[in-house]
Amino acid sequence: MKKLLGGAMVMAMVLAGCSSASDELLDFYNAFQETVEVEKEIEDVNAEFEELEGEKAELQGSLKNATKKELGEISDSLVENTDKRIEQLDQEVAIMGESRSRMEASTQYIEEISDESNRKQAQSLIDAMEERYMSHGEMIGSYKSVLNSEKDIFAYLGEEEVSQDEVDERLNSLSKEYEEVQKNAETFSKRTEQVNALKKEIETIIEGE
Repeated sequence: MKKLLGGAMVMAMVLAGCSSASDELLDFYNAFQETVEVEKEIEDVNAEFEELEGEKAELQGSLKNATKKELGEISDSLVENTDKRIEQLDQEVAIMGESRSRMEASTQYIEEISDESNRKQAQSLIDAMEERYMSHGEMIGSYKSVLNSEKDIFAYLGEEEVSQDEVDERLNSLSKEYEEVQKNAETFSKRTEQVNALKKEIETIIEGE
């Protein structure tokens, strides 16, 4: 009987250890998930940005047959539109800043993870997220540079004397800036995929323990 009781106690200790390890990782994961909740706000920002992009396209389409007076008015509207799009990017940066604060708050739970493998897994997610924030900053930085260049072109179109050669030169330069934005956007996308993959691994560990 004593042998059976002893075996039962050992089994209970093992199960308790598994439960504790799972709970520790789950506590970290739940805290980390707050970054996801915060970033959902970006959806509304992106929707507004897309709407402004559509407005910009309509304004640009009206440039072709515009009179000199109309050209000045359209130029002002395009500049205003660009300022609004820059504001949307600033809002996204603010949201990502809040996301980063939530992520940093979740790191306190890593120290409480007793299982070394789980602790390393959690730290890998934090490291990948740091790289993601960095790539997001680079992407937005290059995008704002493009919008400021656009704004300069739109303002130039409203001047008294406008040279088509000057416009073409500026547009060519703008195309190169857009290439940088595309490259940074692809990097950010890859970083996001890495984060999602690591999150999935942690979910699998939690579900399996």
